[in-house]
Amino acid sequence: MKTIKYLVMGVLLAGFSTTANAQEAELEAALAGIKSKAPNVAELAKTAYKKNKKNADALIKVARAFYEQKDTANANLFANYANEAGKPKYQYAPAYLLLGDVEASYGTDGGKAAGYYNQAITFDPKNPEGYKKWAMVYRKISPSQAAKKLQDMKAMCPDEDVDAITAHIYMLAGDEKQAYENYAKSNVAKLDKAYLNEYVRASYFTGHFEDALKAAEAGLKLEPRNPTFTRLAMFSNYELKKYDDAKAYIHKYFNETDSAKFSEYDHFYTALIYQALEDKENMYAQYDKALELVNDSSMIKRHAILKSVSDSYLKDQAFENAIKYYQDYLACKPEVNSDDQEGLARIYSKFADADETRRVEMIGKAIEAYKVMGEKFPIQNIYAAYQCATMNNKLDKTGEKGLAKPDYQKVVELLESKANRDNSENTMLKYSYHYLMSNAFLYGKNKALAKEYANKILAIDPEYAPAQQIRDLK
Repeated sequence: MKTIKYLVMGVLLAGFSTTANAQEAELEAALAGIKSKAPNVAELAKTAYKKNKKNADALIKVARAFYEQKDTANANLFANYANEAGKPKYQYAPAYLLLGDVEASYGTDGGKAAGYYNQAITFDPKNPEGYKKWAMVYRKISPSQAAKKLQDMKAMCPDEDVDAITAHIYMLAGDEKQAYENYAKSNVAKLDKAYLNEYVRASYFTGHFEDALKAAEAGLKLEPRNPTFTRLAMFSNYELKKYDDAKAYIHKYFNETDSAKFSEYDHFYTALIYQALEDKENMYAQYDKALELVNDSSMIKRHAILKSVSDSYLKDQAFENAIKYYQDYLACKPEVNSDDQEGLARIYSKFADADETRRVEMIGKAIEAYKVMGEKFPIQNIYAAYQCATMNNKLDKTGEKGLAKPDYQKVVELLESKANRDNSENTMLKYSYHYLMSNAFLYGKNKALAKEYANKILAIDPEYAPAQQIRDLK
């Protein structure tokens, strides 16, 4: 009897194995046909369905295969077949994940996709994919709500790095501040290349250079030739004033990275590093390369580079070049303001102070620049006149020639009757009166007029000693 029993069991098991192998073969044939877009794919899929009506896992494979071929109709159809296969015992969460993927990728209703993902979470709360996909869809509606959903995942899936995923959501939403704050809470040693790339960018562009350097160095351990990590390690060291460390990355970035497309911004930053190290030859060479590459779509603008070059030449007292690049800066800056115009006057003034042989010429140019400022920016007319007077004082230190008198008189005319003068205006008016008072007393021999100016000064500053002395003259 035992022999007969085992023979029967063997026959039954052999039949089961044959059936299972046939189901598997038909499933594989359908998957291969979908992938190759075989002409009889509909028949293959139908056969696979008939043989696997109760096999949710097999049906979802067919659904996924159709989804990968962008056949959304059949992807939805087989996802629903898979869900039906699980009933009445259970709802099949992977089916809802796929239905959400189809809607998220090809639909127009983000809320509908989120609804499918929410059902996947309901039926399989310990699967992190539902939470992640829901958050990815919902970030477009509300990044904060997406982040809150990920906190629900943290309770159910404690092994998931919720902080990094939340940071990723905020990064996709364009909120670098929130992205940084969440990445800063994550374990940098466990972040993959993609997350480290976001972490270093979020840190750098929000001014957290220590964290940017930490993320960049972690990324370089994974990919030593990665241009983004190398570039931002170099930049971050510069911002942290670690200039020698920044310099160490220059050769690496330009010679030992893969697929790096060097930009004007790279050369500009490299120039700043060399500038900090007082390597002028390399600094100016890098500025030249930046100016060669810059265009209208560049992150840094031509006028900003020109201004930096001019400032460098001014620091080196190479005044001719400083003026040349500053004039180029003014010529290409879209909106020149009064500070820009005054910058040119200041270069001329410093040139005059440094070179006695060209003193008169450069002061004349500074005065002309201030006059242009007053004409272009009427709101600065008083200040421009005051600075013209100051420049003329450099040519007439005793005041005997009266070179500054017309401009000081202009300041008085514009300010004397002005109500609600601010402190700076009172200061300009006081020193304009002082000049006119001194000129009247010393060179005009007009004590009465000098006393008149002295009293006007004392009305502004009762403790001003020079005016007190003139007032008290007998």
